Amino acid sequence: MTPGTAADLDAARDDARRLPFDTLFAISPAGDWKHLAGRTVHRRKNGGYAEPGGVSFIVHSETHQTIIATASDLTPLGTAGQGDLFSEKSA
Repeated sequence: MTPGTAADLDAARDDARRLPFDTLFAISPAGDWKHLAGRTVHRRKNGGYAEPGGVSFIVHSETHQTIIATASDLTPLGTAGQGDLFSEKSA
């Protein structure tokens, strides 16, 4: 997997389905998933949900916890002030 960039997020701001698969992002504290801010996620599959621009991201690989997020819910890994609240062992 590769780290996602601000350019990836900007290109997908209107439709998260434009984000590449197997790309890592962090959950932004400014989005809809504030309680998961700082967690690393990667895109799992396309949307097809109530929010057409949202796609499924894996939050926890062992439990397969997922969220439906838009590009505005995400931030590149290592963003200043991100404060990685939840560290997970890397695979």
